[in-house]
Amino acid sequence: MRILIAEDDPSFRRLLEERLTMWGYDVTVAEDGDAALQILESDAAPRLAILDWMMPGMSGVEVCRNVREKVNDSYTYILLLTSQQRDEDLVTGMEAGADDYITKPFKHNELRLRLRAGRRIIELQNELLAARDTFRTRASHDSLTGLWNHEEILNILAQELARAEREGKSVGVIMADIDFFKKINDTYYLLTFKSSDKASSA
Repeated sequence: MRILIAEDDPSFRRLLEERLTMWGYDVTVAEDGDAALQILESDAAPRLAILDWMMPGMSGVEVCRNVREKVNDSYTYILLLTSQQRDEDLVTGMEAGADDYITKPFKHNELRLRLRAGRRIIELQNELLAARDTFRTRASHDSLTGLWNHEEILNILAQELARAEREGKSVGVIMADIDFFKKINDTYYLLTFKSSDKASSA
């Protein structure tokens, strides 16, 4: 899994990079908050990020706040790296959208466990998104043909008619009838239904 390290201290950044690479992460690094935000707002943003609280330019908290302001299905789990010890500072970081924090100095095993928890959350979110997409497809597509079902066709037609009316344009609809399709549908839909019924009862 890709992970971003945003840390302005070169030696500490290198140490983290070596450690995370050893743990199997694909590491991307940033030297300041502005570079970190640019990476996290890219199309291929890492799903895990370690942001140092104090960095030149934009702080880790500010980066976190900017990332959370944008709604995105591809969630990034953010861990703040900080030497701040006051409760009010930690509350500020969490309210900015951080998922977790770790204070300097820290033990490597502690960081590893916190990142492992972040990975589990990302993996669970991926499963939820996949289930949502499957549900949406089943609700809008015919299970036999994979084409839009009757209800979805009506929804899309209504949207296109409304768009054509707004833009003052015409819209065309083509309807095709396949000879003897009912026989094909009855035969293969029944087979599909029986197969899924056996699978669910197994």
